[in-house]
Amino acid sequence: MSIEIRVYKAGSGARWFKAGLDIFQHQPFIFMFMYLFIAAVGMLGFILPLLKIPAVLATPFLLAGFYQAALRRQQGHKVAFADILNVFSQQGRRMSLFRVGLYQMGAALLLGMVSSLLFADAVAVFNQPDLDPQLALQQLAQSFSFPAVALFLVLFSVYLCAFAFAVPLVYFGGHTSMWAVMKASLMAFYHNMAAMTVYGLIGAGLMLVCAILSFIPLLVVMPICYISLFIAFQAIFMPKLQHHEGGNGTVDKSQNEPAKEQESVSSDGRFDA
Repeated sequence: MSIEIRVYKAGSGARWFKAGLDIFQHQPFIFMFMYLFIAAVGMLGFILPLLKIPAVLATPFLLAGFYQAALRRQQGHKVAFADILNVFSQQGRRMSLFRVGLYQMGAALLLGMVSSLLFADAVAVFNQPDLDPQLALQQLAQSFSFPAVALFLVLFSVYLCAFAFAVPLVYFGGHTSMWAVMKASLMAFYHNMAAMTVYGLIGAGLMLVCAILSFIPLLVVMPICYISLFIAFQAIFMPKLQHHEGGNGTVDKSQNEPAKEQESVSSDGRFDA
């Protein structure tokens, strides 16, 4: 069964971001520490190569915990930092989240192999011992290929879009087919290109400001980006969420209408549980 997608106009991208900010500001430090923990786990793979695979496989669980905390805050509940770890002890979605990690790791490896082929000349320049910096810059300029860069950016964009909604589709939507999940995530970006472009431009603009200010404000910007992306997921895939407190931490989705152009149901472009 195909995963149905709702379509929104460009202005919804800004409303999703504002809705994320509204949720974040209720308990900002909790969401900041949650993001910092996710980022720290991601950095483990670079610091300790032996932990790279466990870190990659754990990330979908942590993201699901973050989204679950955002949902509870959206419903008016207080959340705690420990909520991000609850998903590890919940049954019913763990294998699907594990598959998300496997597929994402496999796709990243393929992307890395393609990039190593596309930029083999540039890599060769860096591998030369005792190379003069000025000569290295000249060789890098000569090895630059616009088609290679363009192809890499296209592939990287497809990679990001294919997994952007994968975790919530598996955890909240209960979908088990990774190919269907990745296709739905890609189609969500395709059909909502205007709204997601506005959302992306806002996020990119804020990150540019963070770069100027030594990246410290990312502790605020990134949690808001995560929450607003979850708001976008709710709007596009699950207009009516019903949370079961005594269950496995997942939610049921009602039958969506066929994809069509429409305004958001609420004034802020999100759908309250």
